[in-house]
Amino acid sequence: MEKERLYKIDEHQARRPFTVPEGYFDNLTQNIMASLPEQESIYSTTIKVTPWMRIRPYLYAAAAFAGIFFCIKAAVGINNRHHSADVAQETTIYSDEYIDSFLETAMIDDCTLYYTLVDAN
Repeated sequence: MEKERLYKIDEHQARRPFTVPEGYFDNLTQNIMASLPEQESIYSTTIKVTPWMRIRPYLYAAAAFAGIFFCIKAAVGINNRHHSADVAQETTIYSDEYIDSFLETAMIDDCTLYYTLVDAN
């Protein structure tokens, strides 16, 4: 049934029920433009440039750079605070007795200890 239906559609496809008048598309644009009413354009082609319009791109660029600068500054500041807190925490963990016992068994002379402490700061 389906095949018969397809063949019947193909047989009738060559016949076109609608026709276009001769020369219809030749003057179509002129006919449409002639039928439109004459009207002035309500849109102005000139734009008045104000000082704000000239300054605005530079202001936006400056605000973008300031935002980036403060974001980087905040990120670096947060890392420094965490780093200094870690260093302070490490120094407060060990007592003087622990450090003295470590230095006695580490076999470090005074000059090496002095240079190590100076380089740490």
